[in-house]
Amino acid sequence: MVTFSKRRSGIYTKLSEISILCGADVGFLVYSGAGKPYTFGSPSFQAVAERFLNGNHPEMINSERRLSSSSLIVEAHRKMKLDELCKKYNSVMEESSAEEERGKKSAAMAHSLPVESDAWWKADPKEDEDAKQLLLTYEHLYDKLCDLACGRSHGGDASTSLAGINRHFN
Repeated sequence: MVTFSKRRSGIYTKLSEISILCGADVGFLVYSGAGKPYTFGSPSFQAVAERFLNGNHPEMINSERRLSSSSLIVEAHRKMKLDELCKKYNSVMEESSAEEERGKKSAAMAHSLPVESDAWWKADPKEDEDAKQLLLTYEHLYDKLCDLACGRSHGGDASTSLAGINRHFN
């Protein structure tokens, strides 16, 4: 939008020059990033749009009211955008339905798989003696490392503390 705002008057000048030098009818329609239409026409945008859309007819009758050609172009643009959004919505809804079906199939497959009653993820680690012993060992190591870190921070000799830890694990 910034580029168009900066260049708009230059574009209009060039279109006017083309119209004058070539003797051509010129119509220019552009939509800003915000959806606002900008037009330029020589002799007028409406005249060029009507000529383009209807041949040489100046206006069209739509329902019970008269619409100018520029209004018809804007309305056609809105309809095109609405159709595009409807297609995107339908596509997203189809993808959502397909994903939901895949989820249901995956859940059904997961429930149909046989699961052993003594599977490792069902075992209670508190009942395993090896796990209890390992936990105690790690807790003891943690305490020793905390003592070592405390000793180093207070300027104590860390080598004797490390020797105690090494004796414990050797």
